[in-house]
Amino acid sequence: MSLESINTIRGVEESMDQARQEAKVNAQKLLAEAEREGRALLENGKTQAAAESARMMGEAEQQAEKRRQEILAAAGEDCRSLAAAADANMAKAVEMIVRRVVES
Repeated sequence: MSLESINTIRGVEESMDQARQEAKVNAQKLLAEAEREGRALLENGKTQAAAESARMMGEAEQQAEKRRQEILAAAGEDCRSLAAAADANMAKAVEMIVRRVVES
């Protein structure tokens, strides 16, 4: 084998080693970039999920407050009806008590 052939083979081997090193560096860069983008997407997803959760919680609280007001209004109306019925029957109740006391 001639010296020129050996030098050509060495040159090709060195070029291949250099290309392999460059490919390795590029692969590491791509991996690091993909990890950064993945973390950014994850954080963005967490932020969006938190915002959606807060929005849904706000809606649920509003609905719960509306329902609470409805229940309080209905209970208030029931109390007024019972009080009115009691007032209407008060005269009869007093009369019955007086009669029982007098008869005893």
